[in-house]
Amino acid sequence: MSSTAAARIADLLEDVPTASNPPGRLPAPAPATEEPPGADGPVLVVTVVWGDLAQVPADLHVTGHYQSVAPAAAELALDRAISVGPRRTITEHTKLGWLGAQLGEVTYFPCKGGGPVRSAAVVGMGPMGTLTERRAHQMYASLLGEAVALGHVGTMATVLVGSGTGNLTVNQAARALVGGFAGVLAATGPAKPTPTPTLTQPTPAPAPAAAKPTPAQPTSTPTPTQPTSAPVPGLTEVFVVEVDRLRAEQLHLALTRAAAKLPRLRIGPELREESGGRLFAPSAAVYALTALTALARSEESAAHDGDPHGTDPTDREEVLRTVLAGFAPDIRREIREQLAHLAEVERTDLSLTVGRALDDPEGSGSGSGSVPVRMSVQSGVGGLRWAALTGRATVPERLVPVDMDLLRELVERLTEPTVEDASELPDLLSRFVVPPDFQRLVTDDATVLLELDRDTASVPWEFLAGTERAGGEKRDPLAIRTQLSRQLRTPYSRVMAEGLSDGPLRALVIGDPGDPEKGFQLPGARTEALAVATRLKNLGAKVTLFVGAANSTRQPGIDPARRLDVLRVLLCGGNHIVHYCGHSDFDPTGTGRRTGWVFADGLLTAQELALLERPPRIVVANACYTARLGSATGPGTRGAPPGVADQSPWGNPQAALVPSLADEFLRMGVGHYIGAAWRIPDDQGVSFAEEFYTHLFTGGSGEAPPTVGDAVRAARKRLYDQRAVGQRPPDTAPNGQRWSAWAAYQHYGDATDPFVRPAPSDRPGGS
Repeated sequence: MSSTAAARIADLLEDVPTASNPPGRLPAPAPATEEPPGADGPVLVVTVVWGDLAQVPADLHVTGHYQSVAPAAAELALDRAISVGPRRTITEHTKLGWLGAQLGEVTYFPCKGGGPVRSAAVVGMGPMGTLTERRAHQMYASLLGEAVALGHVGTMATVLVGSGTGNLTVNQAARALVGGFAGVLAATGPAKPTPTPTLTQPTPAPAPAAAKPTPAQPTSTPTPTQPTSAPVPGLTEVFVVEVDRLRAEQLHLALTRAAAKLPRLRIGPELREESGGRLFAPSAAVYALTALTALARSEESAAHDGDPHGTDPTDREEVLRTVLAGFAPDIRREIREQLAHLAEVERTDLSLTVGRALDDPEGSGSGSGSVPVRMSVQSGVGGLRWAALTGRATVPERLVPVDMDLLRELVERLTEPTVEDASELPDLLSRFVVPPDFQRLVTDDATVLLELDRDTASVPWEFLAGTERAGGEKRDPLAIRTQLSRQLRTPYSRVMAEGLSDGPLRALVIGDPGDPEKGFQLPGARTEALAVATRLKNLGAKVTLFVGAANSTRQPGIDPARRLDVLRVLLCGGNHIVHYCGHSDFDPTGTGRRTGWVFADGLLTAQELALLERPPRIVVANACYTARLGSATGPGTRGAPPGVADQSPWGNPQAALVPSLADEFLRMGVGHYIGAAWRIPDDQGVSFAEEFYTHLFTGGSGEAPPTVGDAVRAARKRLYDQRAVGQRPPDTAPNGQRWSAWAAYQHYGDATDPFVRPAPSDRPGGS
């Protein structure tokens, strides 16, 4: 294509900054000189801004927040703007469960100052997948009512909450905003003429002559001489910010249509341009396609309509021929015809999607390259309640009918399964439990975070496999292809754990602490503890090691694992990592059930660690269920103490063990709990631990530190690749354990959490 043709096509891209069409500031909205007919009461101006939310000056900045969902897109940009240091404020509050995010609930955050963001808040959107247009209407009414009640807020900047990930369309979210705002304005009633309140506005940056006013300067503040209306007390203008240009146009059109008959809610007549606005690949394609359709019009139509870009029909035809030169004649003719039809469609009615992530990989405002797939699976009456949230789409919450008796049997057979069940049943789990549209949301490179309740946490989700082609070649399970972790939906808040900035990195390793006289001795747990301690020392950690009960065979030079001594090291030692190998159990005695690790002198639970000022960052527990503590059942039985089996609807205490342990330790403030859901062959327990710690300490790519989720994935994959090594005859029990050991390890925590270790110490690792 010639440079002349390329330049002319670029000139046809309306308002798109290119080499031949440099960016320019849009004209400011014309200030209103009179009220619309019938405006009897406060009038609020809503201005659509093309820019970055964090760069638009205003008194208050607000984004939406789903329950338990880490900030992304505009919320993440706002989080960065208000945070000091590596710990992001809104993100940390989310991880710790400090944000209720009930529908319409507004939570405020302090700001570091010195920038356009002076005060920040998030408005609750409820659980992901539950935001309908009606609920969004309620949310917007709550938000505006809160902002008006503050009194001192003159300008508020927000985004079109609810539309960023496809939960609502732009038109739906715009109608919800207009309806919610209008309801608040109506509730204020007619106002008497009063002097305009003095507002403390953000100081705008110096602007060149004839430049438009900044969004912090209201463009249509009513004057005291207007007798029929008054501004909303304190609040005069709301900026609805959109980072993508085409979506900003679509938003402005949708708001204008929705508010056309509401005189007390005025939509600014033009888009306002501020810093940070971008044009993402799908929108750029729409602009280019719009320009191309203009070229396809007939000469008569072009002459009749006029040429706003200053090109005559001959030039337009030359450009179009250049564009289509590489196609066969029949195809060129069809393209011309279709482009002519498409020329009748407004560009604001067009949208395109791309097959791969082309936008910001950090999710700062648009992209989804690294945004994890979040799936919520909750138990419900007659089935499971599913919802999903990705960087590209939101799947609304729905109840998926599931025969619970069949699911109970499936969970039972996939908990410590035989080789046959481990090979054949995962595909059934994926097809029977997971809706097809949820299957399509999962890709090989997307991290998967499963939000579960205590019931659905008993399902071995690590066995999930892709179901792209029925009867086709089987793919590796999802937990092998990508990072997969679990998060428990709980009603409590967690404590903030101290970071790893103060070295040296310390680790506590406990092996085989059970009483051998009661049948709790595990030689394999000793082997694992010794191997883990050696690996951690070689990786530079300072290790404290306890092995065996006081009345068991002692390891030379190693202290026995007494519960009091372990508690002392936990409370006073400041350990970042705790690794436990032994038995676990439920204790049904007393006023409530407890879950913990079995020692010769009792059960060590998170309750004993409640006074920890610094909970460990990571807990790894190869802890199999014993079912003998506090019960009359004999050695070797899988019977549970009274009241234990009913902790899970599946009736399998082994399946409920790891979620119960994770629940207690996460409540204490532990960041990650990694546990085995059934018995693991001794050598595979060692193999998992060694691969996990090696990847955790030395993994990562480039300057990016390794994530905990990727270390778990690497360790699972090592066991998955070795599952056929050392197989025993099919009629022996360890055969099935070896084949499925990789799926036994469950990770509770945020898989995307980076592991940043302290600076290495000059001294070698301790003993």
